[in-house]
Amino acid sequence: MDTIKAKHPKRLNLLVRVLIVMGMLLGLALGVYATTLVVSEFVHWWDGGGMQRWQLAASYAAMLLSLAGAEYIGLTLYRMMQTLESDPFVEWNVAAFRRMGITALCITALCLLTLVFWPVPLAVLASLPIGMCGLFSIVLSRVFARAVAYKQENDLTV
Repeated sequence: MDTIKAKHPKRLNLLVRVLIVMGMLLGLALGVYATTLVVSEFVHWWDGGGMQRWQLAASYAAMLLSLAGAEYIGLTLYRMMQTLESDPFVEWNVAAFRRMGITALCITALCLLTLVFWPVPLAVLASLPIGMCGLFSIVLSRVFARAVAYKQENDLTV
């Protein structure tokens, strides 16, 4: 049975690249939106509430660090897409998967840390898939490391 990848690998590669760039642009737009509009509204709203300004600043910093981590993951994925046309089993991809996994786990920790400053149970639900993606990426880095070692071993025997 033919798959889309088998029929049109370059189209699929282009589609994924476009979606990655769109996601990165959306993340940047979200950061700008949060900076300009949401923070000023929250500062005004929390003036009469129980949240201190340092708690708001810590939550905002965690959000910006999470967005920066997501942008880093998107950029790394975009760079990895370039290796698919030649040879994806290279050391750079192994390290990239490991770095993306660690970054995703850091984003999860930041999301859970915001519960201290701003107790929103949805943060737990939102952080769990990110943590699972981080673990998946770390496992995938180990699989790629084995594939790279196997490929290098076979290259030496030929």
